[in-house]
Amino acid sequence: MPTIEEKNKAGKGLAFDFPSDWHAVKYDQDAEPATSEPAGFYRSIILSEGVQQVRGMDIVCRLPGEPVRLQLIEIKDERERDPATNVAVRHEELRQTVLRKTLGTLASLLLAERLGDGSLRPMACLSQQPAIEVILFLEEPLLPPQRSTTLRKTVEKDRANLLDQKLTAKLRQWGIPFFLYDIDKRQPALWTVRDLQP
Repeated sequence: MPTIEEKNKAGKGLAFDFPSDWHAVKYDQDAEPATSEPAGFYRSIILSEGVQQVRGMDIVCRLPGEPVRLQLIEIKDERERDPATNVAVRHEELRQTVLRKTLGTLASLLLAERLGDGSLRPMACLSQQPAIEVILFLEEPLLPPQRSTTLRKTVEKDRANLLDQKLTAKLRQWGIPFFLYDIDKRQPALWTVRDLQP
């Protein structure tokens, strides 16, 4: 079973467990000096020599079977976000981030296919016109007890729904389905997520 971990500097984060017949890569993989693992295609080729403003998703998956199907997954573990953060502004930033990363990842997969990059071979298949899904896995902080009223919970839920609706509408214009998931309320059906609390 392919497992991809997304951790912060303190070692906290999430583990994504995919079915054994899936191809899944940590697309924005940094080099790991401790294990001598090189950086992935995105960091070593796309961002090399000072290229800026090209963004990439966290995970790219190719599902088994035909027709070809890809999932582009962006992970935002914001459980430690400052409670004073303006959630509406943060959600707009997330919307823009997901859209930029979708375009950047698709362009990068096209280049990986043209270059015959071995690390992305199963996923670098845009010439086959794969079905593509974009997923935002968003973990947000719990409301502090003093702010955890029924009205406040409803407002926070409405903000998440609004983010979901905006991304769904924009990506639908591009012919790409969008899904918003989290650990508790909106769990993915095809793979699982575990908390990596140290």
